[in-house]
Amino acid sequence: MGSELRSGKLLYLYILAPFVLAGAVILLLQELVAPGILLLLAGIFLMISVFRVFNRTNRDIGYFFHAVKNNDTTLHFSSHTGIESLDWLHESMNQLNEHVQKLKIKNEYREKYYRALIQEANTGLAVLSKDGSIELMNEAACRYAGISPDSVNPALVKIKNASFYKQLIEARSGQTITYRNNTENIPQLLLFRASAWRDEQKELKIVSIQDISHEIDSAEIESYQRLISILTHEIMNAVAPLLSVSRSLQNLNTSGNPSSMSNHDEPAKATLRGLKIIEDQSNGLLNFVNNYRKLTKIPAPEMESFDAMEWLEQIAILFSEKFSRSHIKFEYSAEGHLQLILADRKLLNQVITNILNNAIDALQSFEMLRLIQLRITKTGSGRTLIRIHNNGPEIPDELQDKVFVPFFTTKENGSGIGLSLSRQIMILHKGSLSLQSKPGEGTTFLIEW
Repeated sequence: MGSELRSGKLLYLYILAPFVLAGAVILLLQELVAPGILLLLAGIFLMISVFRVFNRTNRDIGYFFHAVKNNDTTLHFSSHTGIESLDWLHESMNQLNEHVQKLKIKNEYREKYYRALIQEANTGLAVLSKDGSIELMNEAACRYAGISPDSVNPALVKIKNASFYKQLIEARSGQTITYRNNTENIPQLLLFRASAWRDEQKELKIVSIQDISHEIDSAEIESYQRLISILTHEIMNAVAPLLSVSRSLQNLNTSGNPSSMSNHDEPAKATLRGLKIIEDQSNGLLNFVNNYRKLTKIPAPEMESFDAMEWLEQIAILFSEKFSRSHIKFEYSAEGHLQLILADRKLLNQVITNILNNAIDALQSFEMLRLIQLRITKTGSGRTLIRIHNNGPEIPDELQDKVFVPFFTTKENGSGIGLSLSRQIMILHKGSLSLQSKPGEGTTFLIEW
């Protein structure tokens, strides 16, 4: 019987078992005790074997599903039990287990891939649970929040930057929020967009964070340039004929000089003087317009690498006489590992010149020690940052946003284009120019690209 159980014919014996038991009952009813008992024992043995195989099969299936539920792909079933149906079942479960294992590895790889994409994205991404806890923040979001991207605990943002965390919490699905941020002392205008996501276990909120400062500045500069182009065009068209007519009328008098005319020609002399005034004013207005046309004719930057310290030393030499004459102490430095700068050197020189000249003017009325500091560093994202600080009077809050507006100036003889031109140059460098000014702390211009 044991050899039959190990063969592939067990199924037939399972079918015969009820008939064997029925035959044993018939023999016992006919008082054929010995054959009946033997047949009964054989039937009982067959039934026990059936139940043992069924129990083993159910137990193995139960182990298999329990392992699948717990993501355990190490379970393996023997396919050499000697029972053909059980071997086939074990082989099928092993194949299914291998398939699940491959899917698990594939999903883990895909999850790592998407996590790497999220971490390297320029857009900040933060994932928050329904209770407000931060489950994930990529590197860009960490930089905006002012915490280290290597931090294993994104909840630190709640402690280190409470206002930033508040914006994350207040962001609602389908809405956008703008927030003025100040990371590494660099002003930023951040745009928060939130969307809801839900799985079978919990509700999540995904918040994207973008720095739109450059886009806002670019749009503002483009508007100014359009306005300046229109104004200069209309002014040139109006002034040029006046200048031409004025010169022509003056040339009608051969001498063109009112002082050489006789006293009887007072009306003519007054006319010539008036025409001369018109000519002078027209020339002044044309020079004024040509000056402002510079704002619309900045060349595209020609990027090159140059030595940071050598460049700083040249700036110090260039302004040494002005600093000495104004009794200003000038300090400059660059981070030890920062050796080269990538920029358009001529355009960058123009930016630095404009800012230093403004700093010198600001310090003229300052009675204490006059100090200008220029320092070059790298930001956490690897961008170049130049800080130009003077310890003079602060710029009032109501004027800080106006100093970069074309034509705006607080100087008597100022043109109002220096800082506006400088900001345009930095925007062309895919960067920014901003300032910070507080009472007792002076003013700092931040050049970042």
